[in-house]
Amino acid sequence: MEHHGHASHEKMKAYSPLEYVKFAGVMLFIVFFAAIDAGWPAFDTREYLNSFMGVFFIVFAGLKLVKLQEFAYGFQSYDIIAKRSLAYSYAYPFIQLFFGVLYLFNQESSALHLAVLVVSLTSGAGVARSILQKNKIQCVCLGGVIKLPLSTITLIEDFGMAAMAVYMLLS
Repeated sequence: MEHHGHASHEKMKAYSPLEYVKFAGVMLFIVFFAAIDAGWPAFDTREYLNSFMGVFFIVFAGLKLVKLQEFAYGFQSYDIIAKRSLAYSYAYPFIQLFFGVLYLFNQESSALHLAVLVVSLTSGAGVARSILQKNKIQCVCLGGVIKLPLSTITLIEDFGMAAMAVYMLLS
């Protein structure tokens, strides 16, 4: 069964190793760019996390915006809030973009870190629930650009961003 041109849970195909290579490339780009932005070779954990989180949110938001409708409907298959609100699914990439811009331009605040913490934990809870229910769903966290299954990688991304937000709150 298809919904707005998107494959249902039952028709998921095997994922190409090339998709994992693409994902690794995106993550390496984020780490590299964040290091340069943070003033490599001098290293400051807080400055690096500011840059990393900024680049991460902007890149991931951009990937979602490439195929916004596909993202929005796919996100509804596992996100707790998106299941109840298609508008939230459409807004999510813009929320991430907003977070990223604030981090990159050093406009961080406790309110920003708390918002990132709440959004990341909420998203992570939906991912964890889908994984525990053994749902075979395509992760749309990379938009329709890189096609990977919803997995522990997605869980690590969400809870990793939450952990970074906690660090930023406490440091």
